[in-house]
Amino acid sequence: MTMWMPDLAEHHGPKYLAIADALAEAITSGTLPAGSKLPAQRNLAYDIGVTLGTVTRAYREAERRGLVGGEVGRGTYVNGEKRRRGDGFIEFEAKTPPGVLDLTHATLPHAEAGRAMAKTLAELSQLSDLSPLADYQLNTGMARHLDAGAKWVAGRGVTTSADNIAISGGVQHGTLAAMMALVPSGETIFVEELTYPGVIRLAQHMGLRVETVAMDDQGFLPDALDTACRRTTAKLIYCMPSVHNPTTATMSIERRQAIAEVARRHHLHIIEDDVWAAVGAHHPPPLASFAPERTFFLSGPSKCMAGGLRIGFIHCPDGQVDRVRSAVRVSSWTAPPLMAEITTRWLNDGTGTELTKVIRREIETRVAIARAHFANHSLRSDPSVSFVWLELPSPWRASDFQAEAEARGIRVLTAETFTPGRDAAPHAVRISVGGNHSRAEIERAMAELADILSGPPGAASSVI
Repeated sequence: MTMWMPDLAEHHGPKYLAIADALAEAITSGTLPAGSKLPAQRNLAYDIGVTLGTVTRAYREAERRGLVGGEVGRGTYVNGEKRRRGDGFIEFEAKTPPGVLDLTHATLPHAEAGRAMAKTLAELSQLSDLSPLADYQLNTGMARHLDAGAKWVAGRGVTTSADNIAISGGVQHGTLAAMMALVPSGETIFVEELTYPGVIRLAQHMGLRVETVAMDDQGFLPDALDTACRRTTAKLIYCMPSVHNPTTATMSIERRQAIAEVARRHHLHIIEDDVWAAVGAHHPPPLASFAPERTFFLSGPSKCMAGGLRIGFIHCPDGQVDRVRSAVRVSSWTAPPLMAEITTRWLNDGTGTELTKVIRREIETRVAIARAHFANHSLRSDPSVSFVWLELPSPWRASDFQAEAEARGIRVLTAETFTPGRDAAPHAVRISVGGNHSRAEIERAMAELADILSGPPGAASSVI
């Protein structure tokens, strides 16, 4: 075991993030080389004077960043470096130990996308000059890329043009750019009681306060949002009206109209994250269509074509695009032009449509597998997304279920991951059915998880 202890004096914010950041620095500097075994969580907690839960959360954050990997019964290790196969293909050493199914990342199967990308890159290699793709982009994208973005956003149901589009390095980066453009440090933003963890992290790093608003099975409750607006000076909400992460909730048209009215009454800006809805065939019109003058609509191909296609399209209300494009330049100068070109070609030549169809069929099949195994339990799902939301029956606690699953070699995320601040988290878990696991592996994992619920909690979490 490596004798490593983080120095938290140079790190600010929540303790678990400070530990994760210190761990990242130690790995980057070589203090913790690949393969190093981290201190036992209980020992580290005692040595640095924090709770065991804080260290556990820090290790999970480091694992989420791809820095470390845990092995049941053996501990947590620093992940390995990339290596080159004999056929020249670059790959990374496995981050998950053999025999462990990691169902914490809602990613997509990428075999079809990889083949499509190879074909597109081969076509690009035949061009005599790619210098435009090797240069900076002053408007966050070339004109043809902005046109493609407008076409994409219009296809999602938002009236737009290239003049209203900013291009970012993925929807996560687009969310950062919109927040930078709209909210100064120290201000408050509204999110749902459960929300995308990336937004929680962005708010923390930007020095923003996060206030949660009560939700139901459609998302934000309009009355609760109205009450929160009267209580604070917040002027921005972040939400996922179509296929909410992690609950899969989708707002009805009536709910969207009500939220738009509250936003208009209190002069709220809206960041609408539509990234998960792109796979689905049928969803209600975006919130942006009900409040176009105040909604920043974000979408992109990462959830319906390829996760590595780090391109996000941000539709901005009239007169607002320069603020967001400026924020993109400040945070990364420009989205990768090559990625934008691949995305544009896929949107124009039908590759994107075909990839989306393949992914939709696969996700529908995997969600059906999960629903069959949890037919007698409260499982929420949407055939558009590669995860399901399992509300645990009493007396199960989410932490106990997670421990039982890990004891069987299966990793899932508890609701705490999606809960801002110190709010109480419901006893539920998000389970990914995507990734490059086979259908047989998903079938086995769902059977194991359902079997856990057939018995009492506590077998894997006994305390002496």
